[in-house]
Amino acid sequence: MEEKKITDYEKYIRTEELLSLQKGEQELCCEDELTFQMIHQIAELHFKLVIQYINLADADMKAKEVLQATQQLQRVNMHMKHLPPVFDMVKVISPRDYHTIRLALGRGSGQDSPGFNHILKLGPTLWQPFEAILNERGLTPLELHKNAGDNLELFMLMQEMIAFDENFQTFRQHHIQLVRRMIGLNTKSLKGIPAQALERGAKFEFYPKLWEAICELTDWTGSSYNPKPL
Repeated sequence: MEEKKITDYEKYIRTEELLSLQKGEQELCCEDELTFQMIHQIAELHFKLVIQYINLADADMKAKEVLQATQQLQRVNMHMKHLPPVFDMVKVISPRDYHTIRLALGRGSGQDSPGFNHILKLGPTLWQPFEAILNERGLTPLELHKNAGDNLELFMLMQEMIAFDENFQTFRQHHIQLVRRMIGLNTKSLKGIPAQALERGAKFEFYPKLWEAICELTDWTGSSYNPKPL
């Protein structure tokens, strides 16, 4: 039999290796285990890109390259918005089959995702180089809001940081709803942790000072306590 010729595309993308990373048909605990496994592998690849972009944004900010840092965070936000629909594909699995797969995980849990946990640690580290740029220009987040037109590139960077924080929180909330749909919240995860504990984690903020500045701006404008009648 003639040996199959591997194309340059297959060599570069390493498709043979990539497509061998899932369980074979005879190993599956149910037919939808392949769906479960591949969706989570896809998510880890998204996480890997997000991590690269965060590191690049960090380096750009430290080099005072504000526009370049903003572009990297725009990429981060593109992936963070795409991740909930990726996990929506898990919903094609029935809750009964989901439990069959869950039992096959052993003590495995989404809480052990290396990509997710790395982003959780990396996200807040962007505050320090951003604050250094603010201090260099004699600005606070509130002053940047007040004078956005005079510091437009820096203002846009701040907006992308807020969007990143928001998108990450939204992703965590989406995951909670997925857990609720598949296993319920009044139960324990495979790590022995109540699923409801996920809700506490979803309230974690990367950049609390940026969120506080929005409240300060509202107070500064007077719209929180002195609205005009319609």
